[in-house]
Amino acid sequence: MGETWKATLRRWLTENRADTRGAGTPSGGRYAASFARVWDEIVAYAGGRPRWRIVHSDETSGILTLTCRSRVFRLVDDLTVWVSLDREGFTRVEARSRARVGRGDLGVNRRRVERLMAHLDATFGQV
Repeated sequence: MGETWKATLRRWLTENRADTRGAGTPSGGRYAASFARVWDEIVAYAGGRPRWRIVHSDETSGILTLTCRSRVFRLVDDLTVWVSLDREGFTRVEARSRARVGRGDLGVNRRRVERLMAHLDATFGQV
């Protein structure tokens, strides 16, 4: 069952980050596609976002670091995406988005990570 509107409002006002590596949602993704295909799709997705900028890209380590500017207040958030292969050879994606300032982000960071993961799920299908 989903959150109540009070719980959602409380989270929006008190949380300013989202991390797939922690318990709960959002969650990371696991895909049967190759590392290179998933990596290229993430880079293309980021390049198509109007206020996202790739700051650091290291395909060897599987780390992509971006800055994302919010639409309304023009605040800068940091987004880090980790891409790796798991023990079974599937491509694993984890992401963390966090605000640089403020106590609450109105759910922006969580939605950002959820939309990235939903795009990858729709493109590759989760394993």
